[in-house]
Amino acid sequence: MKMVLPIDGYRSATEFMEALQGSEGDTHWLMKKAEHWHGGIHIYDSFAANAVFKPGSHGLKCMTDGQVVAWRLNDNYQTAQFKKKMLKFSTTFVLIKSTCSPDKDKPDNSLDFYTLWMQIAPLSEYGVTDTLTATVTARALKIRQDNTFSGWMRNGMSQGISVPRDALHHYEAPRDTHTTLPRGSVVEIEQEATFILNGKPAPFIFITVVSVPEGAKTGLSVGESGWISGLDKFVKRQDITLPAWMQEARKHGVFNQVVTVSGEDALSVEAGDVIGHLSLNEQAYGNPQYFSHLEVFSQDARMKDFLTNKAGVTKGVAELHTLADKMRWQHRERDNSFVMAGVGGDPSPTTAERYTPETQCRRLEVDGKTWYYIPDELAWVAVEDVQRANQFDLEKRGFIALEQEDSPQSIFQTPKESWLRQAFGRLEELARGETRDMYSSSYTEKYQKLLKQMDSNQDGVIDAGELWRFLHNRQPHIQYQVQRLVVKHHSEWLKDGTSALWQAALDEQAKKYPDLALFNCDFINKLVWMRDVPEIRSSEALWHMHPVVFLDAIKADEYDFSTRESTIRAIVAESRKQGFSLNTQVAYILATVKRETGDTFRPVREGDWAGHTSTDDFRQTHYRYYPYYGRGFVQITWDYNYRAYSEKLGVDLVTDPDKTLDPRIALFILIDGFKNGVFTGKKLTDYVSTTSTDFYHARRCINGLDHAEQIKGFADDFLSKMDAGEWQ
Repeated sequence: MKMVLPIDGYRSATEFMEALQGSEGDTHWLMKKAEHWHGGIHIYDSFAANAVFKPGSHGLKCMTDGQVVAWRLNDNYQTAQFKKKMLKFSTTFVLIKSTCSPDKDKPDNSLDFYTLWMQIAPLSEYGVTDTLTATVTARALKIRQDNTFSGWMRNGMSQGISVPRDALHHYEAPRDTHTTLPRGSVVEIEQEATFILNGKPAPFIFITVVSVPEGAKTGLSVGESGWISGLDKFVKRQDITLPAWMQEARKHGVFNQVVTVSGEDALSVEAGDVIGHLSLNEQAYGNPQYFSHLEVFSQDARMKDFLTNKAGVTKGVAELHTLADKMRWQHRERDNSFVMAGVGGDPSPTTAERYTPETQCRRLEVDGKTWYYIPDELAWVAVEDVQRANQFDLEKRGFIALEQEDSPQSIFQTPKESWLRQAFGRLEELARGETRDMYSSSYTEKYQKLLKQMDSNQDGVIDAGELWRFLHNRQPHIQYQVQRLVVKHHSEWLKDGTSALWQAALDEQAKKYPDLALFNCDFINKLVWMRDVPEIRSSEALWHMHPVVFLDAIKADEYDFSTRESTIRAIVAESRKQGFSLNTQVAYILATVKRETGDTFRPVREGDWAGHTSTDDFRQTHYRYYPYYGRGFVQITWDYNYRAYSEKLGVDLVTDPDKTLDPRIALFILIDGFKNGVFTGKKLTDYVSTTSTDFYHARRCINGLDHAEQIKGFADDFLSKMDAGEWQ
């Protein structure tokens, strides 16, 4: 399943979450500072300035493919009274239903889920009308008017229908008035049509003038109409800034009310589509902000089976799970052996529980034993101290299901709910197992104290503020777990401000701040929506997942690099994608990778080969282009190449050249390098094309003619298999 991040500017979910940590939006996951349940995160303009609507803004992005099943579109900002002021806010939302099917051969392991974008900008924020506009870019654009002769076809030629030669005069271009519209004139497009001009079809638009540059000579005044050329080189049409689902919702004609659609009426959306923009939120106290609420939830009964990977799906990118207090090892190159890592003879164990993508870990076989290099430990770990988790072994990857089936009687019941007690039990366990810093024992004691309070709870007094602080602990291992809690809980979007859920809290607030309580009640009443969407079984608790972390965990990369065979398929597909259409060309690329990687079809470092791993000290001493030594399926070297691909890929390979070992990056560089002659100045098409198949001299694309004969033989073998239908 394809997944994109909700805003632009971040290369990965990890980078997005690191930036989000500590921001105001991050503080809302699972529990707000206001002490009550909260099933999503907030995105603010302070974090995502390019998601506020303005010319050139990027907007909020649809995260997955799916269908819009419900919405509420405000035509303008809604208001609620606070004292003498009417405060603006948006209740616009869109609900998208998606399905993740990790393995098409195992459909029972699919999961249906919903993405909720809440409080996004209303229609008025876009300032759009029902009529498209355009700006005249030609210096002076000829104005035409309707022909007056009998039989003239004002609607022009129908697309795809040929007109007999003797009937073409009925489609002549509108008559020339010998007047013009000046550059910079803004017009509304009333009609588009194709007419015959100088014997050829040409596009025209019937327009009404909106504005003309001051002092400019014009053949049409504001409000007058006529025909002008519709060619893009003469007019620039306005960009359609309104998200596609909003365009359909506007056509529907219902505003400020919940609308549901299903079947053929449901609008399909794709990952990466603009879904909306941040909305203005004026607050009773404090400065106004632009923000949006993002939430992902599911009512699928298969959730627990999905988390445990009951179907045994093995597709996707695996992770290596390592625990704290396991032995760390260093590889000794001179005798290809491993020695215990430590200081002064004392062992130095692993420092934390970690989940590392297998593609980021080097693997080495020595004397029949397997070792993995864990980058964040800066050390090797023996295979028996590593647990491999397939991508959809979500429970093994830290995703824990917690359940709160009972419907809350009060919004401030959260500190006493069982799911939170279960969560803190897991966090206490993590704090106890952490060995990295001196604060761990202190954190452990505080988690234990909170658990005792929650378990006894005789007087009903729990410091909710302290619960919130320790749920949002900044320690990485705690953050990692909290972001992977999957909590079954009733939604906050169901009951309005007059319900028992909110009434006690609002009554208490009214004792000191009556105006604020009235405002909050009106605000809540206008936000709720779930009872109006029959598809959601609103009487039931729903599974809530972190919208970024969960979707990132189940996304499908464009290519699968988990096995040698799947990597070959990825190379074939990327070769086709970048324009290598001939089997001979793809076969030679595969042959090169086989040689360069020692037939592992995994990205390698210069100086490593089967049974041998060079040290960093060795590379620093022997490679004059260090740290920009060779890495990848085919190794790129020198800083200028790393810089060039940083710019081309939008990934910083200069600061962190090891990112070149990511198979997705290595694959692009492999094919692009062959295509554009990056490695030696020679392109693959110089030797292998429709007129030539020179597998021997094609080696010059990489490295002179070393091993040219061997690679030629590999290419012949791959070509035979491809011609027989393999990997097509």
